Amino acid sequence: MELSKEYIDSLKKVKNLNIEKLKKCFDSPAEIGVRFNTKKLRPSNINQKSIKEFVKDFDVDGNFEMVPWCKTGFYASPEMKLGKNILHELGVYYMQEPSAMSPAEFLGIKKDDIVLDLCAAPGGKSTQIAQKLDGGFLVSNEIVPKRAKILLENVERLGLDNVIVTNHSPKELEIKFENFFDKILVDAPCSGEGMFRKNSDAANEWNENSPKICAARQKEIMSSAYTMLKPGGTLVYSTCTFSLEENEEVIESLLEQFDDLEILPVEHEKFGFEKGIAVNENSQLTNCARLYPYNLKGEGHFFAVLKKRENWHNERKNYQKKPENKQKIAIFEQFIKDFSKNEYRDYIFVGDFLYANCRINIDKLKVESAGLLLGEFKKNVFIPSFHLARSLKDFKTEHVQELSYESAKKYIEGFELQTNLSDGWALLTYKNFPISF
Repeated sequence: MELSKEYIDSLKKVKNLNIEKLKKCFDSPAEIGVRFNTKKLRPSNINQKSIKEFVKDFDVDGNFEMVPWCKTGFYASPEMKLGKNILHELGVYYMQEPSAMSPAEFLGIKKDDIVLDLCAAPGGKSTQIAQKLDGGFLVSNEIVPKRAKILLENVERLGLDNVIVTNHSPKELEIKFENFFDKILVDAPCSGEGMFRKNSDAANEWNENSPKICAARQKEIMSSAYTMLKPGGTLVYSTCTFSLEENEEVIESLLEQFDDLEILPVEHEKFGFEKGIAVNENSQLTNCARLYPYNLKGEGHFFAVLKKRENWHNERKNYQKKPENKQKIAIFEQFIKDFSKNEYRDYIFVGDFLYANCRINIDKLKVESAGLLLGEFKKNVFIPSFHLARSLKDFKTEHVQELSYESAKKYIEGFELQTNLSDGWALLTYKNFPISF
């Protein structure tokens, strides 16, 4: 890969970066990562031995090596062709660059946390966070409408039922959610230097002003994130770039602006991370983590774990209070009894669409999804959604149709099925993974 002199010169500011080793890395292939979905597989079965045996039934052969900082993440090889396997379509795993798995792991998520992923598309880190929650929920936000739709597609494909997808700028969101979230992830838009090996377009688009332009936007985003973070909460800032302007200098600016923030330490040596750089002799910045591709199996990344000190008790004021259409909800609950023992709560209607697990007030919010989309009503007839099908775990067998591989593949590709089923809705599955109604 040809790297410009201006770019090489910019790297000289990063004192602990070995430029020659980095250049050699750019001549080797990028690592391939895959993260398995705990909503589809038991966490106890997500280990090297069990995964290798499991995927054999789906025509995948090869060794999986665990990503050190992510218990559900593994390195894979190109020969496995995991992106084209039916397991990918069934939402059993998400293809994710290994270094990109690190920021969400250091958020310290508890099962009942209320979490915000502020710059969420395409959804790798959001789906990673949502899998850690049980009783809590995630607001997954993306400012660009087209990218917000891609984010929602990934949430639905993986069958995640605890995610509200919004489409706002950070400034718009902070008006609604002051001091609201237990945990916030900001995977900030950046110049992408750490991904040059994986994405040569990013290398071609880089110029000496890129870091400065990105840093101005990153500081604005982080100011909004601070406003939305509950006292006592944790905020992780991450980028996939090397520049000081977009990394330590953004964090230093935030610390100067808000004196109730501190950077928490991480175990650098355990994972092969380099320490952050003490810009303006601020030693606290060494708690930041730098991921260099010549030190570990992954691309370039940066993250910092910030804590907002507890100084007063804040009562959340944005929980949903809503009227319910009890007749239609009763129709849905009668429908779902044929398929599952799952119970649903926090219903909300958006037009004719019924959602569950919506615990925030969505008035004046642009939502792509207000939680788990159960389905649509046409008058009093309920039509179940793809998202509902994908979220189901334990099925009753009476209304379930198990498909062969050929039939499942054809149906997923859009072809019609010929079946002997009686009239009415059936849940289609393949090897006990739900496909659709």
